[in-house]
Amino acid sequence: MSEENLNIHYKNLLDFIFECDQLDSIKQVYELLNNFWIKEFSTSSINVFSVYRKNPDSRSCRQIWKPKKVIQGLSESELKHLKKEIKAGEELERWKNISQKEGEFFYVISCGESFSQEFYAGFKSSEQIPDKILDYLVSYLVNSSKKFKKFSEAEKLKSLVHIDDVTGLYNQRKFLKDIDDSIIKFEETGEVFSVIFIDIDHFKSVNDGHGHLVGTQLLSDVANVLKRVVRESDLSYRYGGDEFVIIVPTCDAKNAKEVGLRILNGISKEEFYVSEEKGINGSHTFKLSVSVGVATYPEDAKTRVEIISFADKMMYKAKQSGRGKVCCAGEMFTEEE
Repeated sequence: MSEENLNIHYKNLLDFIFECDQLDSIKQVYELLNNFWIKEFSTSSINVFSVYRKNPDSRSCRQIWKPKKVIQGLSESELKHLKKEIKAGEELERWKNISQKEGEFFYVISCGESFSQEFYAGFKSSEQIPDKILDYLVSYLVNSSKKFKKFSEAEKLKSLVHIDDVTGLYNQRKFLKDIDDSIIKFEETGEVFSVIFIDIDHFKSVNDGHGHLVGTQLLSDVANVLKRVVRESDLSYRYGGDEFVIIVPTCDAKNAKEVGLRILNGISKEEFYVSEEKGINGSHTFKLSVSVGVATYPEDAKTRVEIISFADKMMYKAKQSGRGKVCCAGEMFTEEE
């Protein structure tokens, strides 16, 4: 390759790196790399694999990324060959041509490591890529994986501020932020949402009669039921004491009632067991009921304060009407078998 062409590749690679530095995740880097590499060197699409080194006797290798649009993809036999080279790759430090044919270039390159995983990318090229270009690219990818690992660790620490330490659900601070975000999303897209307030009936008598260790265990167990009965997209919080709240995105009043009934039934049909060492009266099995209030935005409220207040009032109306009920927009729905 001429010095002039090499300099052009260097310049284009620097432009690629500058663009990557504006991205938010390593997988976005892989997507941009795939597009750049195909354009710059007429390569096949890139496939990225991770290797776990926790068990030195068994290097688990799995594909973690492939492009949304595959151009000149690798064949099944080539993918198997690539995985074999990666799994055996004690000698693979930066990059290697693993082609089994003369005049063909089948590269596997190191992409760094993170959380007991090592990452490798594989692709074919119709021409030999200069060593210096590959070295420079690998150095950048390795440093990027370290950067995104630090970002990930920082995000995890940041998220702990929003987690309730008893139940593992989000806390009230996160709830208030997410309500604001949901209202903004409605203003931008017209997507309605509902808020469901949940209060455990007669919970004070449980704490008084069996001790706070039992009460803490039951709060955690109720939280686990909530996680099980709501959708993955629904957001669950401990609001305070024995009160919980759910934000249900893309959910009108009719569907919100169904979610409230599902929560009511899920908890009322559960048997909650507390072991002997936690209860002052020995081991015990509890049957619990809850009172549930539902409000929908913007049908029932126009502000954050109003939507929270309305759902809270509906929950108290359910309590006043005999507990173990769901109250929504003036109607009350008892448990359905």
